[in-house]
Amino acid sequence: MVTMHRVDVHPFEMCFQRWTELADHSGYRFQLAQRYAYVLPEPHLLEAIARYSPLVEVAAGTGYWSYLLRQRGADIVAYDHAPLGGERSNRYHYDLWPWTEVLEGAATVVQHHPDRSLLICWPPLFSSLGEVLLFFKGKHVIYVGDHGHRTAKLAGLDDEFDEVESYEVVAMDPAPGVSAYLSVWSRKPHGHARSPAKDSIAG
Repeated sequence: MVTMHRVDVHPFEMCFQRWTELADHSGYRFQLAQRYAYVLPEPHLLEAIARYSPLVEVAAGTGYWSYLLRQRGADIVAYDHAPLGGERSNRYHYDLWPWTEVLEGAATVVQHHPDRSLLICWPPLFSSLGEVLLFFKGKHVIYVGDHGHRTAKLAGLDDEFDEVESYEVVAMDPAPGVSAYLSVWSRKPHGHARSPAKDSIAG
């Protein structure tokens, strides 16, 4: 059973405020990404996401975003291909315990949550997560990334969904000269979940 961390202050934000005082900015930001998340979860971003509860998050990593959303009362189920503390090693977050409960599950798991909005934050560029919409049957997608520079571009997003909200975010490892955003997408009136490919993806 995972023991949830309980703190009164958002520790990631407190630590991030120190980076301007340090000589090795990039190294420090990478440490924050490894311990917390690859994007700073600012309050207005969490408020925007919480409006679309209930949620399902894939590639949840440390579970930090889900942890903060749960503190705000959001109903969220979090998954990762290699949950921290599990049998499989997580190459993006190592030697850590999760901030909240994160279940084991690849991109295909979203097909079991058609009643939830999908949250995907900073999906690795060369990963099968770009095909997650093949399996998603819900109405809303919340994507945090840069659409193909440092993060995977979600195949079918523009075709099946309309962008309804967008907020620039602070990434810990951004592509040079490229801004990243939290964008909210709503399924188009004629849209429907695409049929998974004959050979389903591996997470």
